[in-house]
Amino acid sequence: MTPHLSSLPRRRCFDGLAHQRAPARALISFVAFATALVASAPAAEQAISSPDGKIVVAVSDTDGLRYRVSLDGAPVLVDSALGLDFEGGFSLGRATTIIRADRTEHDGTWENPFGQRRTVRDRYHELTLELKENANSPGRLNLIVRAYDEGVALRYELPVQPGLESYVVTNERTEFLFPADLTCWAGDYSECAENQYPEKRLTQLSANVAKPHVLPLLVQLPNGYAAIAESDLLDWAGMFVTAAGPQGDGKPRPGVKTTLAARKDWHALVVGRERRLSPWRVVQLARTAKDLIASDLIATLATPSQLTDTSWIKPGITAWDVWWTGINPTQPGFTGLNSRGDTRSHKEYIDFAAEMGFPYQLIDWFWYEPMNNPKADLTKPAAHVDIPGLVAYARERNVRLLLWLDSHDVERQGFDKVFAQIAAWGFAGVKIDFMNHDGQETVKWYADVLAAAARYKLMVDLHGAYKPTGLARTWPNYITQEGVLGNEYNKIPWKPGACSTLHTITLPFTRGLLGPMDFTPGGFLNRTPAEFKITQPAEVIGTRARQLAMTVVYFSPLLVLCDSPENYRGQPGVEFFRGLPTVWDDTVVLSATVAQHLVIARRSGDRWYLAAMNGDAPLTVNVPLDFLGKGEWKLRAFADTPESATTPTSIAETTTVVRAGAPLTLTLAPAGGYAAELSQLP
Repeated sequence: MTPHLSSLPRRRCFDGLAHQRAPARALISFVAFATALVASAPAAEQAISSPDGKIVVAVSDTDGLRYRVSLDGAPVLVDSALGLDFEGGFSLGRATTIIRADRTEHDGTWENPFGQRRTVRDRYHELTLELKENANSPGRLNLIVRAYDEGVALRYELPVQPGLESYVVTNERTEFLFPADLTCWAGDYSECAENQYPEKRLTQLSANVAKPHVLPLLVQLPNGYAAIAESDLLDWAGMFVTAAGPQGDGKPRPGVKTTLAARKDWHALVVGRERRLSPWRVVQLARTAKDLIASDLIATLATPSQLTDTSWIKPGITAWDVWWTGINPTQPGFTGLNSRGDTRSHKEYIDFAAEMGFPYQLIDWFWYEPMNNPKADLTKPAAHVDIPGLVAYARERNVRLLLWLDSHDVERQGFDKVFAQIAAWGFAGVKIDFMNHDGQETVKWYADVLAAAARYKLMVDLHGAYKPTGLARTWPNYITQEGVLGNEYNKIPWKPGACSTLHTITLPFTRGLLGPMDFTPGGFLNRTPAEFKITQPAEVIGTRARQLAMTVVYFSPLLVLCDSPENYRGQPGVEFFRGLPTVWDDTVVLSATVAQHLVIARRSGDRWYLAAMNGDAPLTVNVPLDFLGKGEWKLRAFADTPESATTPTSIAETTTVVRAGAPLTLTLAPAGGYAAELSQLP
């Protein structure tokens, strides 16, 4: 197959602007049984069910390696191909016999101090199939299939075998074929997952392998939802999907096939040696939109943490610097997309962080010059930014700094040289930009840069980044990432309205399923969709309460607020940010309709936070408060007002007392929101 995704020069991605698995360390609460590699007789078909028996995965070796999936007895995926093609003209999976089948079960938990719930269940049935290719030599392949109560996952294992000591994968044949032409939400093509997820039919999906769809692909089933994704992407090529192609009669097949990002040589997709595991191919399943949002499956499938000490990793809030607003009075020659901070403006933001109790402040680009240039030296700040002085200024105010870097310059100078200097200055972490690719080499670069940063106790926020695949579990210092069309698009002149109401309410059901996203919420120059324009300082679409709600709805352990001290100070709603947690002990989804509305509650310690977002239509919804404990609770709410529909900056702050037994009525304006903190009364 001809490679389809180029490795273009890495740049800020505005769609046009310039291993294997480590041993599990889960806390095992119970193991029902583990039939350790007890083989069953070879058969044309092998199947396993989820622990609750409601999901079934069957794998067949009839007419090539294929699988199908059902939920509650109804088909989710019909016979779909599996397999890999290699350089040299041979394949694994096209003419395969199952020669051994082994089954195990696991029931445990793992702790996620940097997630949306602290204790995560890890319960599955696993089927490992040993396969022999009938026509080719070498010809051995293993397929590992897991069935969870919330979905299924499968991955390929290439065992060590004569003739396959090294290899080049040129195509992955994995398909996801549905029984009918269903409604779906498919990610538009983007090199760095900065895209919308418009609603389509499966047969309307693109077959263009040069511009494939970004994961996840969300499909509405007759009895629920299926989300196609990947997890545990390590030293492999990133996965996209394209239309599956026509049937024998020429009619389109409702479904997709896997397409992989090409390496820089435009030939190979994956180059490997000896034993290798592919990433997990995931079909997340849910009967309701609420259940879809609540899943931790992508992180659970990822390789456990490679760090023995994570005590230095501290989630929290920072603000962006003046790049967002686009205006810096002491750098008047640089505005809009070229705006930049200097010592004066950075001190202004540090002062605001100290006032609000934020632990961090970000210093974004142009603190060194030239950028993305062989002459760049990341150990020598530019004259207009006093890096040592700013670190000392922030330290006196109990604020730590984060520092932006261009990935090209980091790579040229070397991880250790750059990170050693940044750590010596006293920074808490780095924001690295412009990767904009997920070919195998870039995927490996991610792991290498995170490992190097961890050696210097630096947190990492990757921008210009591909979609999450669970890597934040493997490297917990990967504190957040972009890979999302976020508020920065409200500055892009040729993308007016890209960050629309529909886009922002669709994100929790698409990109938000995969992991942390640095959307940079919190814009306070709120405008109606009709009034919004690209201007300076930057504006946002929707009500102020909506921007507050995003800080809870959009999960990000490092929460980067986009707006400026000038636009925050003394403004209604800003106090919601004070003391706001960014990681959670528990999460409960209370009401949800894909691309229409979401109401979610998250707990940190003994406090609950409640948030809601809707689409362009006004919404009134009764929310059960059963998640609260007994007794009375103080509800401090920030809500839309009757005027918010036409004056989106209008917001009402109220304090009331509520009980678990009584539902709460929320009224949201068009493009509206709601945000509240609940604390138990004595």
